[in-house]
Amino acid sequence: MKLNLGCGAKRIEGFTGVDIIKTAAVDVVHDLNVFPYPFAARSAEEIIMDNVLEHLDDVMKVMEELYRLAEPGAIIRISVPYFKSNSAYTDPTHKHFFTETSFKYFTEDNPLNFYTSARFEVLRTELISHRQYRDAKHFFRNLLPFKKILNYFLFNIYDEIRFELRCIK
Repeated sequence: MKLNLGCGAKRIEGFTGVDIIKTAAVDVVHDLNVFPYPFAARSAEEIIMDNVLEHLDDVMKVMEELYRLAEPGAIIRISVPYFKSNSAYTDPTHKHFFTETSFKYFTEDNPLNFYTSARFEVLRTELISHRQYRDAKHFFRNLLPFKKILNYFLFNIYDEIRFELRCIK
């Protein structure tokens, strides 16, 4: 089974859509703040959460629930607003903020992993910029090699961060 948790109106072929409000994309209506989710343990080979996790009450509980649902080796894809983006803070429904290292707390070698027994391998972390910079396109194209360095000093260079995790069981 493949799950798209918090799918909203976005249907992804081959995925079971789950959300609190029934839309054409939703196959299972469920509040993701209520545990357990209505699926069997070790039943998901892939899970997507696209701009959902920042809205939920308890990140640790959600990650533990994803761990429960995931088959060994399952892939989890999570997209959230980047903590240095205005969009992370302007939406009053956002409860959590994420950096490049947020999911390292779920890795085996992290000294602070004692908060949970859920274990994941971080396969990929990708910073995403949605801005086109129409008027300054040439300027920003020349700065591209320095974008990650500038990110340490400036806000709003990146809008979103995407994580790809593998469930370790």
